[in-house]
Amino acid sequence: KEEVSSFIAAEKLMQKFTDPELGKHYASASFKLKAVLKGDDKDWLNNIESHILMQPTTRLFNENAPNTLALLFKSIAQKTQITMLYKASDAENAMSRTIEPVGVFHDNDKWYVLGYCHLRNDYRQFRTDRIQELHLTTEPFTKKHQPLETYLQKDKDKRRTTQVKILVDKKIVKHLDYEKNYHGFVSAEDVGDALEMTFHSSNIEDGFSRWYLMFGDYATIIEPESLKIRVLELMEQMRSRIKLSHSGMTLQTV
Repeated sequence: KEEVSSFIAAEKLMQKFTDPELGKHYASASFKLKAVLKGDDKDWLNNIESHILMQPTTRLFNENAPNTLALLFKSIAQKTQITMLYKASDAENAMSRTIEPVGVFHDNDKWYVLGYCHLRNDYRQFRTDRIQELHLTTEPFTKKHQPLETYLQKDKDKRRTTQVKILVDKKIVKHLDYEKNYHGFVSAEDVGDALEMTFHSSNIEDGFSRWYLMFGDYATIIEPESLKIRVLELMEQMRSRIKLSHSGMTLQTV
């Protein structure tokens, strides 16, 4: 029965984290497994299956390219190139790219594909929800690629990081558990009613500073000084926007 329960958990996770095509294939395989279960195991399954729900938290794929993962898997397995229409976060328009996918990975609630990009002549990461179109070609890979982990490790090694230390009230520490590793969490040390948390951040300017503002009323920045300055800048920008919107509301009321 414990193994039967694992079917349910896996199927629900597939519904949440994969695209429709892979989900459909998994459902088909799961149906075949269920068909050979003993009667009491089937009853066990039916009794709890409708009482488990996985709620998606973010959009993983563009609505115009819903079967992105399935096509990427085929490309990797067959070693054939793909063409895609991709819109980067800082771009106004989507661009056509031809890539040789090395692998896919899931990180911080998003799917990514790492591949050799023929436009840039280098390895690049692409977020699947920014892929607006995707097509599998018959063109073979032009290079022999290393395992995915090799490129991910190189990318980590290239990033320059800054040590950050903050003193956080223990009352809210548990609320930071989900995102702290994403921001380079290293260690934590008890200091009375607070924790001194150390991070190696690769993006103080926008990433860490904006995250800190979410709980800054319960935390103190120990180092670096540049983080304090950046947080104050962001707070001043927020203050100016709020004052401006408040002035506009006052004028409309008058």
